[in-house]
Amino acid sequence: MTQPADLLLKQGISQYQTGEFEAALQSWHEALSLYRASQNLRREGAALGNLGAAYQALGNLSEAIACFQQHLAIARQIQDPSGEVNALTNLSNAYQAVGEYTKAIAYLQQRLAIAQTVADRQSEGQILASLRSAYTAVEDFLHANECQQQQLVIVRELLLAGASDDLITCLKMMQLNPSLDLVGSNLSKLDLCHADLRDANLARANLKEANLTFANLSRAKLSAACLAHARLGNANLRDADLSSADLSHADLRTMLPRANLSGANLSSANLSSAYLAGANLNGANFTGAILREADLSGVNLTSANLKSTDLTRAELNEAKVENARFSNVLGLSEQMKHQLQQQGAIFE
Repeated sequence: MTQPADLLLKQGISQYQTGEFEAALQSWHEALSLYRASQNLRREGAALGNLGAAYQALGNLSEAIACFQQHLAIARQIQDPSGEVNALTNLSNAYQAVGEYTKAIAYLQQRLAIAQTVADRQSEGQILASLRSAYTAVEDFLHANECQQQQLVIVRELLLAGASDDLITCLKMMQLNPSLDLVGSNLSKLDLCHADLRDANLARANLKEANLTFANLSRAKLSAACLAHARLGNANLRDADLSSADLSHADLRTMLPRANLSGANLSSANLSSAYLAGANLNGANFTGAILREADLSGVNLTSANLKSTDLTRAELNEAKVENARFSNVLGLSEQMKHQLQQQGAIFE
């Protein structure tokens, strides 16, 4: 009796895939009757799950939910973890479709518990994405934010463990948006070489000791971010907002035209040959920084601290230096010092 039922089950799948939902229903109902007659609970559950999908495709969500609930009961009765997860997934999706988010959340939490029990971090992150969406729908932003923070922890774990080597792919898998969901995130010590983070909002993010060589950070928001000891060689930081960021000891031998570095801590940073034309360096701290052969054309150095800064062969054409403090700097000729003083620079 099982073989005819199996053929009907497969027939229903083919019909469903070609959009013949009514025909699929008929096939799966016949298969269900045969599985019940033979007391094949596992197959009975599968048939019920398929029936629920067909009813949902036809817009009959009440019947779909009834089938999914029967599937869940059987899966738990026979201790079928895969069937249980499928039933919980279908139930959460169906309840979200009818706008019953409280019930959807309850089933999603059960799915989450299973993923956590088996340490399936990838599935856990994806379930958290669905939970975040459901919480947002009911305007429970506190729990939605908690889900997002848990997802970011998982992203970090997957990258550190080598389960994923691409931050953007990992974020997409978790339904996280780099332009919205990385504020304050912990990305310290991660290998983000070549990462495409243009327009990303990384304000207050922890990127300490991160490898960002060749990363695209154009127009990225990095205000108040920690980038101490970060490697940013050959990264694209055009028009990036690095205001008040901690870039101490960072490798910044790269392109930073028009970047906003106002109030940034660049102490002991390496900016050798860096291109900073038009950058805002107002109030930045360059104590002990290396700016050898850097292009500082047209930059705003107003009130900047340049104590023990190496400016050997640096280009300072049309730089604004009013109230900028120069102390024990290297590489400036007496003529250049005099010129800068006339423009309002202070030499101590």
